[in-house]
Amino acid sequence: MKRYKGTRRYFCPNSAPVFILLRFAFLLLIGCTANGQAIRQPTFLTVRDNLMYIPVKVNGRGPYNFLLNSGVTGMARIDRRLAKELGLNIVGFQQNTTGNQVKREFLVGVNQLSAGNSSHSALQLAVDEYNPVVKPQLTDGLIGQNFFDGYLITIDGPNHQWLVTKDTLSRQAKGVLTYSKSFVITGTVGSKVMPFNLDVSSNQALLFPKSSLVGVHYTDTANQQVITQGNTNFVLQEAIIQDEIVLGGLRLINQKIYYSDKVHQISIGTAFLKDHVVRFDQRKKLIRID
Repeated sequence: MKRYKGTRRYFCPNSAPVFILLRFAFLLLIGCTANGQAIRQPTFLTVRDNLMYIPVKVNGRGPYNFLLNSGVTGMARIDRRLAKELGLNIVGFQQNTTGNQVKREFLVGVNQLSAGNSSHSALQLAVDEYNPVVKPQLTDGLIGQNFFDGYLITIDGPNHQWLVTKDTLSRQAKGVLTYSKSFVITGTVGSKVMPFNLDVSSNQALLFPKSSLVGVHYTDTANQQVITQGNTNFVLQEAIIQDEIVLGGLRLINQKIYYSDKVHQISIGTAFLKDHVVRFDQRKKLIRID
């Protein structure tokens, strides 16, 4: 968008033309707002520990820090401390299975949950403990897979901004990829076609199963890191892939990755996505990474 300095003055013999111009501008503004095409109000995106947080209002109060988590099904989840602080009523219970653990969670009623231009009413949110130790910035809840259904969400990592509109991506546009419900896209590594899972709940960059690197040209570095998943600790080996990685219009050469035989799918985490602009069209199930 071009910016013009200075002020342009209009002189009219009477006030009618001015009124007509202002009325036209007002109607145009309303139209732009209604179709979500021209009025854009980016919101600040917090990136902490290679995870992305957005401001969310609960029953009109807040905003609170909610973690974007593509691994969570449904709308959202809320932290126990915040649910108590807001005086939310328990409306039911559910069972949640993680690995071999089955946990009983209680549900609280939320009249309205709002983030950007997206708002949902009459929700039942599962409650969990996300802050066992007080941190400088608390995690007040999680935003799940379905919160932005029907919207285009743009995450601009380099500028720490995000935007929600009713715009759409075109399947025919260069660099646009289709994705499955779990945000899995198809890319290539050299001549191999592979599925890549976009996981904004992961603070890692690019993780590969060791088995997926068969036939791929790569070189191990001296770096390793230990991570914990569930109750298991395992080592990730850093490597440089010499083959070109293609994800839509994004082409990566000599890309640093981590791999392990304990990793079960190729995962693109926030440590990678925060350096790019990512558009999720949840109406058409399309993604573009720039």
